[in-house]
Amino acid sequence: MSALRVPHCPHCLLGVSGASYLPYPPAAMRCPHCRLIIGAGRARAEACDDGDARSRGSAAGVLANAARRAQSEPGGIEEITAALRKSATEMGCAVERLRMLDYQHQWERDQAMPELSAVLATYSTWKAARTAATERTAVVDVDARLGVDADGAAQVA
Repeated sequence: MSALRVPHCPHCLLGVSGASYLPYPPAAMRCPHCRLIIGAGRARAEACDDGDARSRGSAAGVLANAARRAQSEPGGIEEITAALRKSATEMGCAVERLRMLDYQHQWERDQAMPELSAVLATYSTWKAARTAATERTAVVDVDARLGVDADGAAQVA
């Protein structure tokens, strides 16, 4: 027992509660957050920037699993599409490049947007939600250029 620091999971980089010494753990254990195995003595002393890219995948998995366990009702397709477009615009990226973590951070600031659990209840996967929002966005843009309304009828000028 060398240092009095909070050990962090090497996968999701979240602190492991109930432990205050390194090396930790004394035997392999499951991380309470990402549920991956932390090998004996493999916990990190602190979350560090070099693990940030690696931890995004684990954190996204934690979010997705929690959202699926919430068993929310599916949301409205138009509402979800608008929320994904808004979030992508605020992040400065295309809808198909929007990360789940970025959407969750946007939702924490603006809870009028559909929850992640509602998005996943509607589309099953994050990739399917982004793809559907991208396709719906493309159809709306083409219809607007062609002068077609939502029912497919030509607009009269």
